[in-house]
Amino acid sequence: MTRILKFGFVLLVLLVGLAFHLRNDQLVELDFYLGSISLPFSFYVIAALCVGALLGGLSMLPRLLGLKRENARLQKHLRVNEKELDNLRVIPVKDTH
Repeated sequence: MTRILKFGFVLLVLLVGLAFHLRNDQLVELDFYLGSISLPFSFYVIAALCVGALLGGLSMLPRLLGLKRENARLQKHLRVNEKELDNLRVIPVKDTH
């Protein structure tokens, strides 16, 4: 079910992008000091969105790596505690009646 929803969402985004391109296909000239580039306006918008997504992903990377490192540390701590608990379960209990 989720696969169908994901496919539908991707298809919707592609159709909206295609409609945006068809309505905004005028050439826009981008001047640099050394030259200029003429590309459709929709290309610049898509390029800006991709650069923004890339910068957002890069800005999230340090926090993500920190959380993965903390998760690994907690997993190791959990394994040590589970091993200690298993060892304590093996020790017989002495009754003092």
